[in-house]
Amino acid sequence: MYQIAIVLFDEFTDVDFFLMRDVFGRSDRDWQVRVLGTKASHISTLGIEVQTDGHISQANMADAVLFVSGYKGVPAVLEDPDFMGAFHLNPEKQLIGSICAGSFILYRLGLLEGRKLTTHPDAKPRLEDMGATVEDKALVVDGNIATAGGCLSSMYLTGWIAERLCGEVKRREIHRQLLPAGQAEMFDELISSSIQSAIVS
Repeated sequence: MYQIAIVLFDEFTDVDFFLMRDVFGRSDRDWQVRVLGTKASHISTLGIEVQTDGHISQANMADAVLFVSGYKGVPAVLEDPDFMGAFHLNPEKQLIGSICAGSFILYRLGLLEGRKLTTHPDAKPRLEDMGATVEDKALVVDGNIATAGGCLSSMYLTGWIAERLCGEVKRREIHRQLLPAGQAEMFDELISSSIQSAIVS
């Protein structure tokens, strides 16, 4: 069974975490989802407390690792040596992804050096000032690393993880109940084409 780690910290963006956790929680046959943090629980931007399943260092052993965002939380963890120093991720063996400003964490960890990426439009100028090559796309996949821009692009990010681990049928299975009534076919095509077009050749 695959291990999927979602990395949390205080002041994380609610929808980033809860949407990804909900999507992956719609299957318990092929993977186990673990919420990792530096404490027993973390508080979201809107004040919701989320219990963690283990320490962030356990992400180093996961098959897939996803970083959430947070306009206050991300700057704080970037300056936290204990947080940043806990990760020894391997993009040769792991699938690694981020949503919105979570890309700052991947960039600071050196995982995006020489790679194309995306992030929330509001965060783009700062990442470019750091030297990153940022594209105006909802999802960018470069090797085993995917960055997503905009909270609802979690549908593309989770879809990419599901397809890489278990195939396209699995991606449709976990997304099926989330798609708007009468528009399922349209959204399915959008998700599929967005994942395909995100891959850097």
